[in-house]
Amino acid sequence: MMTLDPSESRPWWKEPMIWLIVGLPTAAVIASFASYFIAAHEPDTMVKSSYRKEGFAVVAPTTAADKAAAALGLSARLTAKNGQMELIMRGGLATGPMRLTLNILHPTLENKDINILLAHSHELSYIAPAPVLGSGKRILVLEPEDRAWRLTGQWMAPFSGMTELVAEASKSSTHP
Repeated sequence: MMTLDPSESRPWWKEPMIWLIVGLPTAAVIASFASYFIAAHEPDTMVKSSYRKEGFAVVAPTTAADKAAAALGLSARLTAKNGQMELIMRGGLATGPMRLTLNILHPTLENKDINILLAHSHELSYIAPAPVLGSGKRILVLEPEDRAWRLTGQWMAPFSGMTELVAEASKSSTHP
């Protein structure tokens, strides 16, 4: 028969049940504070309110600027090589604006967005130095200074090769 001798009792911190009763809730509280700290110091940027969801895809709205570009039949070809970007406009513009703004948008991190001013080179051609970016998908938005029309496209960074920018309204009319 086994008897418990009070002189053989262990201190409380050597008892395994104490660590289960006190340790697990304490670990959960510490983990919750760590989660809060991470969430509060690196918040995600909000999706723009004008975007809508169609099925499983998030879709940019078709604006008056997109419709104006589609009505003019505008498109652009953007190429990058040797640290230089060249944009060639096509469509119903008799003369191109002196400057165009190219917004290079990161899909999720607003602080990685870049705005580039493209200078008129000749006829409907524009040039600018190519930015140095990390790798990944980028959304391109091309607009004149008065924002009368807008072309959009996508590009995988680092930039190389060629991509087409078209009016959002013409994209939605070709893809039901």
